[in-house]
Amino acid sequence: MFKLIKNGHVYSPEDLGVKDILLWEDRVIKIGEDLKIPEGFEGKEFDLSGKIIIPGIVDTHVHITGGGGEGGFTTRTSEITFEEIAEAGVTTLVGVLGTDGYARRVEDVLVKCMALREEGFDCYFLTGSYTFPITTMRGSVAEDIIFNEYCLGTGEVAHCDHRGSLMRYEEFTRLAADTRNGARLAGIKGVLNIHLGNYSDPADFFIRACEEDITFRPLIVPTHVTRKYDVFDSCLKFLEYGGQIDITAGSDGDASQKSYGSVEGLEIIYKKYGTLDRVTMTSDGNGSAPIWDELGNMIGMGKGSSKVLLADLKKATKNGIIPFEETLRTITTIPAEVYGLKNSAGKIVENGTANFAVLDENLDLVETILNGKRVWIKGKGIVK
Repeated sequence: MFKLIKNGHVYSPEDLGVKDILLWEDRVIKIGEDLKIPEGFEGKEFDLSGKIIIPGIVDTHVHITGGGGEGGFTTRTSEITFEEIAEAGVTTLVGVLGTDGYARRVEDVLVKCMALREEGFDCYFLTGSYTFPITTMRGSVAEDIIFNEYCLGTGEVAHCDHRGSLMRYEEFTRLAADTRNGARLAGIKGVLNIHLGNYSDPADFFIRACEEDITFRPLIVPTHVTRKYDVFDSCLKFLEYGGQIDITAGSDGDASQKSYGSVEGLEIIYKKYGTLDRVTMTSDGNGSAPIWDELGNMIGMGKGSSKVLLADLKKATKNGIIPFEETLRTITTIPAEVYGLKNSAGKIVENGTANFAVLDENLDLVETILNGKRVWIKGKGIVK
């Protein structure tokens, strides 16, 4: 059946202005003005006058099977649900295992990934775990990547963090090489997602590795880069070197802890370079958000949510430093490029998949459209 979305302000993420979008089933057929359902065919029209239509959010760091456990068995967070994803405007996501690579397995992430694909989401996953040697399915990073089409690389692997296993430089480069080789043989870009802790100068590993072998540069994706001033400064060196960095959304920062807020980090980068190229924002959704004392004992726990991505988009826009479309790219086209997604993820384009988030004038989510179907509506929840 044809569907015609009328009069929405479309960001593809480029600003296309007020447009109509004609859909056939799950595909975008035409974007233009004064469009009509083809004569002789059945269809439905939806008037979105006054609404903003953006691509479905691409969240490339989600604990789809849950995370945590650092404070005992009761502190394990739950696996993500259809509603938690849809009510965040997310339509594409990448699952990671996280801290616990002992009681949780990569196989669990794969199975959850396939379940989310059955529900209509464009879902992928990374093999591996925090600690080194990392957890895999087949005993080899490269084989996990080669033999599963939805495995995009390795991660998240902890570096400079008290919960990791303090990888040596040689172990890091071997992991990067195995990831690269598996990706090459699978015909994909490949990603090595690196969780950063609080230790100083984490990017020294990355830059040294890239100076020895430049093919590592597009592979390495450090995340949580705003957690400390010196961690952020170190990662800016990697960005300047041509690498990419990932900011975990939803943080307000804390000067007393020498940490930047997520939007603050974006603004520093934009003011310094005039662009957010090779900068992504992800949610750490359903991962644990532990609070530690000075000896590394957990004294509190929160849970990540993919909702923080649209919240930070709204906050950055209201601050007025970064153009709306520029921030929007960090949660749509840039993560799709960094993770090598070859489909229309993060874009609204003709012949692309009809995955949209619909916002009101206050930039609050009012609808999620997944594969051309309205699956979540504000005030109603999940729509069947």
